[in-house]
Amino acid sequence: MAKSAPRVVSSTPELTALRGDESKTVRKSDLLRETLSAAKGEPLVILISGHPDPDAIGSALAHKLICQELGVPATIAHVLPVSRPENRALVKLLDVDLVQLSETEELEQFRHLSLVDTSSTEPSLELPEHLKPLTIVDHHRGAPLVEAPFMDIRPTIGATCTIYAEYLQDGIAPLRAESKEDARIATALLFGIETDTDDFSAATQQDFLAAAFLKPLCDVALSDRFGHRTVAAEAMDAIGRALVDMEVVRDFALAGVGRVSPRNRDAIASAADFIVRREDIDTVVVYGLVDGRIDGSLRTKSASVDPAQFLRTAFGEADNGRPYGGGRAEKGGFQVPIGMLADTDDTEGLWRVVQRVVRKRLARVIQELDPPT
Repeated sequence: MAKSAPRVVSSTPELTALRGDESKTVRKSDLLRETLSAAKGEPLVILISGHPDPDAIGSALAHKLICQELGVPATIAHVLPVSRPENRALVKLLDVDLVQLSETEELEQFRHLSLVDTSSTEPSLELPEHLKPLTIVDHHRGAPLVEAPFMDIRPTIGATCTIYAEYLQDGIAPLRAESKEDARIATALLFGIETDTDDFSAATQQDFLAAAFLKPLCDVALSDRFGHRTVAAEAMDAIGRALVDMEVVRDFALAGVGRVSPRNRDAIASAADFIVRREDIDTVVVYGLVDGRIDGSLRTKSASVDPAQFLRTAFGEADNGRPYGGGRAEKGGFQVPIGMLADTDDTEGLWRVVQRVVRKRLARVIQELDPPT
């Protein structure tokens, strides 16, 4: 397929302006249909970056439905495990077909790549030279690290599932009330909006409109089974360790939780969610060691804190220009590889080094947090 210039996304939710002719506008769903139709009959992979969460899973299911409608064989894939218990329940109860990849060679079979709920490729897996993004749909802040013929990035919206609900409502792949398969997709989309807007407390008008569209199509009984969010035992332990380790400077809190298993990486995020609820804390960073990297979460209640910028300033970028951290309104995360240091048998010594490094980096942003001597 010939490479075309990326679409320019306007600030109007329903419309997109074509590059070179700002006077003409069309629906974004029509541009998505046009882009994907050019890949008809050619295998496409929908690659989820990071640990799959409800917003990414719901968006991927909707994207796959659109691909099926347009004759594009699509596979949903991820690299990192599904970590939160409620997310594993979502995948199981909705029978979501996810393929976990570990080698670059596993991507050789695909001709096209679609990214949902992210505007960067998975950093832990090198893509084959021929596999370039075809579409990117995301709601996170920050400049996209890759480009594609179709790009729809709306940081003012609470969830990527909201964008996909708009596409489906436009008729690119209509959801049918009598279809159990479509009910499964609607349920996943609604749960994605709910979780990424913190139970609609951070929802925008577009998020509410999307939820109103999806709600009558959902399988309510099924959503009740995975909608009650449980807390894993490891998350409880991480919260306890974070409270013991926590240091408060003004309205900022910093806490380390030690080693966390990859399966329960979101124990770090759970600890951050818990600590930021303390009345005298506006922003918190919780971090730990996960599978050979420093893994952390930021949560904030401060309108003046941009999580993406905060983490970029603190931790910088890799040699390829990819930031070690990113975020959206009120939330952020970072992952910093520690390389060969992960092979040491001195786990206590390694953790002390990690604590010093994280503290020194955060002192770039929080001046009162004196760097270690």
